[in-house]
Amino acid sequence: MHLRRYLIALCGLLTVACTAPEESYVTDVKHFDPDHTALVKVKNPQGGARGELKIFLRADDRFQEDSLTLKIVTYTPDSLRTEELHRLILPRGKRINALKSVIEIPYRRGVELREQGNYYFALTPTRSVEGIEAVGLLFRLE
Repeated sequence: MHLRRYLIALCGLLTVACTAPEESYVTDVKHFDPDHTALVKVKNPQGGARGELKIFLRADDRFQEDSLTLKIVTYTPDSLRTEELHRLILPRGKRINALKSVIEIPYRRGVELREQGNYYFALTPTRSVEGIEAVGLLFRLE
């Protein structure tokens, strides 16, 4: 009886220990088109954070796209700037209720945020997109 409780407690502890923490940084958008950029701030208080970045979209029932190209501009705390076009192949979103869905798309693995401070990601679609309510990044620490 005690061995069974011990094993259950050990399994629960291992499950919690193996789950990497995930931070989400999301901004609401009224219009998601080339004239409106979603600026997402990712906080890195200690520096040296390593992990995986995913792009996060919250959409309503008007969103019908299967792909999306974003211009992503990254600003680092030490004033560096990078810019790239990134094409997303969109899976069907996970419904959070009858009218809304959440979509997570892998963006970068093995990302290292070396500098302490705030990183800014400016996400701009290359064409108008209907139905996007929020855009953001999920940072899963390794």
